[in-house]
Amino acid sequence: MLHSLTSVTLESDLKRLNPFPPGILALAILTTGCASLSEQGVQVHQAEQAQINLITSQQDTVADATYNLMVAEIALNRGNTELAVEYYLKVLKTQNNPAIAERAVRVAVYGQNLESAIKAAERWIELEPDRIEAKQVIASVYIRQNRVEEAYSYIDGLIQASNLEDSQLFTPLLRILAREKNIDTVLEVSRRIANSYPERAYAQYLHGMLSAQNGSSEEAVDYLDKTLALDEIEGAHATRAKVLLKLGRSSEAVISLQKAVASSPQDQVLRMTYARLLVDVKEYDKAREQFEKLHQASPDDVELLYTLGLLSLESQRLDDAEKYMLMLVELDRREGEALYYLGRIYENRKQFDQAIEWYEKVQVGEYKFDARLRIAALLGVSGRAEEAIARLDAMLKGSQSDGTLVRIYLIKGDLLRSARRYLESMEVFNTGLGIVPGNADLLYARALVAERLGNIELLEQDIKAILKTQPNNAHALNALGFTLADQTDRYEEAYGYLQRAIEIMPDDPAIIDSLGWVYYRMGNYSNAIRLLRKALSRLDDPEIAAHLGEVLWVTGNQDEARTIWQKALKKSPDDPKLQEVMQRFIP
Repeated sequence: MLHSLTSVTLESDLKRLNPFPPGILALAILTTGCASLSEQGVQVHQAEQAQINLITSQQDTVADATYNLMVAEIALNRGNTELAVEYYLKVLKTQNNPAIAERAVRVAVYGQNLESAIKAAERWIELEPDRIEAKQVIASVYIRQNRVEEAYSYIDGLIQASNLEDSQLFTPLLRILAREKNIDTVLEVSRRIANSYPERAYAQYLHGMLSAQNGSSEEAVDYLDKTLALDEIEGAHATRAKVLLKLGRSSEAVISLQKAVASSPQDQVLRMTYARLLVDVKEYDKAREQFEKLHQASPDDVELLYTLGLLSLESQRLDDAEKYMLMLVELDRREGEALYYLGRIYENRKQFDQAIEWYEKVQVGEYKFDARLRIAALLGVSGRAEEAIARLDAMLKGSQSDGTLVRIYLIKGDLLRSARRYLESMEVFNTGLGIVPGNADLLYARALVAERLGNIELLEQDIKAILKTQPNNAHALNALGFTLADQTDRYEEAYGYLQRAIEIMPDDPAIIDSLGWVYYRMGNYSNAIRLLRKALSRLDDPEIAAHLGEVLWVTGNQDEARTIWQKALKKSPDDPKLQEVMQRFIP
């Protein structure tokens, strides 16, 4: 490799190549002696200061070369790269030493003396015709001079003359071109190379990788696709995936990384990239499988344990989630988060008392506040509403930001709404909006209470206030559309809101249910039944069951309606909507 084109500094190269004083180096390279060496050294010092050559010729060619090399080394040590290159080139005229040629190339490139770099590289090629680095540096210099034709022609000649395998030929060429700053020139040259050799995978790979590096994303994907159609080159899938992510084509990126991991199963960094991408695209089960493999390779990695715990919880593998979180507690690492998520695990199991015990243990970090809110919510669910309210009131007495105040008021108001204490719930939300006026979450929560109280005017007022600042708030559109369909005869208006909502969130079961309900109210029973079945298949909810059962009953399918209601009643015996509809149709 030609180090002058890497991040290795010239100074470090000098320490490696020149551990001796200049005169010693000259003797070592030229293997000659000179009785008047010290005298010549004084003369060289003077010559370098004056930047003139006091001795223009020597009778002895070796002695002359020794002298020129000494001048070059002294000039280099004093930072005069131009003079150093000049004298290196003089040495090369009489000496067949490729090390000196390589050194001259390094110094010329470092000093931005590009024409001299080409001369030195050409001499290097004469001395070492098989050294590909010497040939590549000429191409690099042409690129730095924006000489596209010369750079392309030179590289093309190099490719045609080479007996190397493509991986050995193109890989160092890629490294060299990737460091060049003249992006347009680099891409034009690499594009010509790729198009000249369409059947050579590494030629396509060269341009695909350089395009990816320099922001030509669409072109990068195109040429990486051509690469992979010819050969499975290591790194092509991973780069292709990263480019696809930049383009927003996540599903294609997943496929690329899957193939990359399959071809390089020991590459843990690549597997981690794949696993994180799976999380980003919400393929949690697949992500968990990849993180488990990473965990097997690094069983004590705390971050892997934590991630596995979260993914297991997300996919409702509660036993696995508990195992990983308990391991973190035992290791005394990320303990606050682990304790909190153990509470979540038991909450998902409906073991509310145990969940509260875990939440009580969270005493540090950002999860402490959320744990206290969840304790209050679980106390309410467990029938201990007064205790929950007391806890929330105690939290309100502390110094709180607007954001935390909103969360406290939301939990307290929802707790009272769930207990059917609608007037008290309304009072809580009114208080919250007095402190944080216009807050969309509080407005939405108050609108739901207004609907329970039959105050459609207030509901409409609050929802429209939200839609002024958040016109694409699908939940707000749904709430307004459903209420207008359910409690007024403004069906066309309701349908308009719900159509907007379904366009924004087409898979949301609550919105699907509302759209089915407005179809029912408009007399379109077939569409109503189709949508309500779809909603119930996605969310086993008593209100959706109540709606579907009603439409089935009205259309004459009373047996199925009864079956749906009875099934829902077993799961939610106290649901008011379910009870109301069954009392209407089954006295």
